[in-house]
Amino acid sequence: MSFLDSKFTKNVLTLVTGTAIAQAIPLGLSPVLTRLYTPDDFGIFALYMSFVAIGTVLASMKYDLAIILPSDEKDAANITILALFIVAGISTILFATVLVFNTSITNFLISESSKRASISKWLYFVPLSVFLMGTFNAISYWFNRNSNYKVMAKSKVANSGSMTIAQVVLGTMKKNSIGLIGGFILGRLLSVIYLFLQLKKEKNNFVRYYDKPKLISMKKRYRRFPMFTLPGEFINVVSNQLPVFLLGKFFSAGILGNYSLMERVLNAPISLLGRSVLDVFKQKASEDFAKMGNCREIFLKTLKTLAALAVVPCLILFLFGPWIFKVVFGESWIVAGEFSQIFAILFFFKFIASPLSYMFNIAEKQHIDLIWQSVLLLVTAASFGIGIHYNDVKLALICFATCYSILYIINLYLSYRFSNGN
Repeated sequence: MSFLDSKFTKNVLTLVTGTAIAQAIPLGLSPVLTRLYTPDDFGIFALYMSFVAIGTVLASMKYDLAIILPSDEKDAANITILALFIVAGISTILFATVLVFNTSITNFLISESSKRASISKWLYFVPLSVFLMGTFNAISYWFNRNSNYKVMAKSKVANSGSMTIAQVVLGTMKKNSIGLIGGFILGRLLSVIYLFLQLKKEKNNFVRYYDKPKLISMKKRYRRFPMFTLPGEFINVVSNQLPVFLLGKFFSAGILGNYSLMERVLNAPISLLGRSVLDVFKQKASEDFAKMGNCREIFLKTLKTLAALAVVPCLILFLFGPWIFKVVFGESWIVAGEFSQIFAILFFFKFIASPLSYMFNIAEKQHIDLIWQSVLLLVTAASFGIGIHYNDVKLALICFATCYSILYIINLYLSYRFSNGN
């Protein structure tokens, strides 16, 4: 018996094909980038992206997650418009914050005085990146709702292709973090433009459904997302980005650069397959849950598929990580390979649990997710606190990866329970 029904498989393959191309471009050119840019440059880029990630999770107050849930098209359209309004407001507030507190934020992010100038000037572009990310996410959810997976896939190709090419070109001109950050902004800008161009072609454009009373009604109806999902995801992002901040603050930009490359390589399968499966899983699972009161069947099929896809790559990294990174990325990145051995098991569970954790939203158990995320933040802080105390970065990463893996197992168990319905 096939893991996935034919329609589900077709949708997954559509997204996977586009996402595969999107991921193949930066992954294929990563050996070039690691020879154009130093670990320090990647460290600066990692700090910038961490700041953007935290801003992005606030961008729509998580109303974008609710776009696919209503059965009525007008309801979903007004949630989309609401999300875009909030994105614009949050981005404006963030820009004002950067203007006033630029120096304080810079000093917080990195201890090396020689690197502060690079971070300081690029902080002014963080609000733009957050605006583009929030807009991209909201419109993508609209296309997701309407099962327009081809547009979603092409937008990912537009983003990664333009970003990576720009990073390579800028890197050959001037070898510093300007190329990495500038390329990221350009890629996201072009992907947003592409989505807007596709919206103009859509008969079912959400703009034509705008209704202020309905928008206010939807804001109240789905208030659990900003009340519970937002704090939970904010804590999750802070937990994920906390290692970046702590490595930059208490160790060095070079160590942070190696860590960021390791995370980039290990996150690639999650972006390639995990998120593509998520885009289809959340649509199918939401539909089944609404009709039948449970989505156990599609949950178990997706679980088996994800586990089968993850086991071999994670085992290879665990056994041969340093050698792989040395051959592929160069002598300067052996430390990143050593980090990959530590994180191989963690990323196995992350690859499986991340898509399936959407069950917390479908079952409206966001309050439980908030508790889980809070524990995760405490575990992260404690793990790195141990490493900082002993001035041992590997000890910090081992503690972090072990505790994180255990929490992902708990997350999977809870998601399974929710898939069975009330």
